[in-house]
Amino acid sequence: MKKSVLFLCADQWRWDCFGFMKHKNVLTPNIDKLVKKSTAFTSHYAGIVPCGPSRTTMLTGLYPFIHRSVTNGAPLDKRFTNIAKEVRKIGYEPNLYGYTDTSWDPRFLDPKDEKNFTYESPMEGFNTKCLLPGSEPEAWAKHLNNNGFKINHASELYKSRQAIKGKAFIHEPYNIPTEFSDTAFLADRAIKDLLLEKNSFFKHVSFLKPHPPFHVAEPWFSQVNPDDIDLPASNNSLEELSERHPLLKELSKKFQNEKNFTEMRFSELTEKDIKNIKSVYFGMCAEVDHNIGKILNALETSDQINNTMIIFTSDHGEMLGENTLWGKLGWWDSSYRIPLIIHVPGQQHTFVNDMTESVDLAPTILDWLGAEIPLDWNGRSLLKYVKNQKNEIPPKDYVVFDYDFREWTSFVKNKKLAPEECNLSVIRTTKWKYVHFPSMPSLLFNMDEDPCEVNNLSELPKYQSIKSELLSKLLSHRMLHQERQLSNTMLSSNGVKTNSGPFNRKQNN
Repeated sequence: MKKSVLFLCADQWRWDCFGFMKHKNVLTPNIDKLVKKSTAFTSHYAGIVPCGPSRTTMLTGLYPFIHRSVTNGAPLDKRFTNIAKEVRKIGYEPNLYGYTDTSWDPRFLDPKDEKNFTYESPMEGFNTKCLLPGSEPEAWAKHLNNNGFKINHASELYKSRQAIKGKAFIHEPYNIPTEFSDTAFLADRAIKDLLLEKNSFFKHVSFLKPHPPFHVAEPWFSQVNPDDIDLPASNNSLEELSERHPLLKELSKKFQNEKNFTEMRFSELTEKDIKNIKSVYFGMCAEVDHNIGKILNALETSDQINNTMIIFTSDHGEMLGENTLWGKLGWWDSSYRIPLIIHVPGQQHTFVNDMTESVDLAPTILDWLGAEIPLDWNGRSLLKYVKNQKNEIPPKDYVVFDYDFREWTSFVKNKKLAPEECNLSVIRTTKWKYVHFPSMPSLLFNMDEDPCEVNNLSELPKYQSIKSELLSKLLSHRMLHQERQLSNTMLSSNGVKTNSGPFNRKQNN
């Protein structure tokens, strides 16, 4: 029997919110159990935020500066392949449960095609077994109505509860019982198919939670006492943040503008509100963990358990009030550092602290399945780490990630910047983080001394050599990983010839 893949993904799950990471509040017994027989990558980074672009990076094995689907709604060029299309080539039917938030290339669609009107389409190549987009979770709504609930419009299900003046966050259990939650529904749907599976499979199960809205039913709502939760380590006011950089000024406006107040009234959040929100977030993590446990138990009872690669990851993180910010944005580790757990049968448990990136995931899957990794993919297989052959894979000196903020700011609307100027690129080493903008001041942080990324060292004379070195590495990285779909191919009198060189694209000294 061929090998199988169970690819689990959560949305907006921070890297540190697990029992195995020694988090004092979060309870994740099922994922912790998985880690005990897996490789846990503890310095793993997303390539971009938010959801659609980050998943595109993960599923295509391409950096955002190549695929250019850099915002929710920016189409993915049809010419790029992805993990679903690649596993089809070797005989798999890649099944999707949940969503990928993919924006399709409109040049190849009928103008009336519904995919022209949403960024929440499933990625081309997947068989959609159960589609649950955030805007219109029709399958879940139908399931609820069949079980005695009255859901008039599916779009109502993910609407957050409106905060009001004097009550900046509604801290109450969600009214739909946990056994009927979207998380439980999706897990049960995947389990149903898993138990009927007789052949090798490729299943991608993608949960929305712990993505907002911040609500969860009992028993998860009461699992964590808010009074036991610590406030964010750095809690600068929005006014203080806005004085530090032009982008921070724009981002701060978003959190100060009452038009953007829905689930939270950001300017009115008290310390108690922040602890309440964090307790709900941790509860959502626990609910996802519980349902992942159900899926893993179903796999344990199948004939496939000794033949299946299990992956757990997330698309990006969550600020959770750090620097008075929420969601996923900017250049902060809290937005980009994400979990990655990989299990293959017979492996030894290990933690890997070397830095890895979301572009590495798709090549790792293809390597496990014995498929050819596309020449133009930017990531590299992590399978040697998983097989405890760490000495055979050189550690990365740094990781890179991007953020396109044209939709989060008024720069384009007010004609201050072109869309292409509204982006930043980050190079992150174990000690340093350099943030480069095409049209705004750069940033430099010492991550050892300043993990909250508050003190910008970029303009201080003593750090100019470090900044120059990081900028040089960032430029070299772009040059080494620029698109090479045809650049390594030559046409000559002898016909077509391709010469790709070493896959890691790093000259040996």
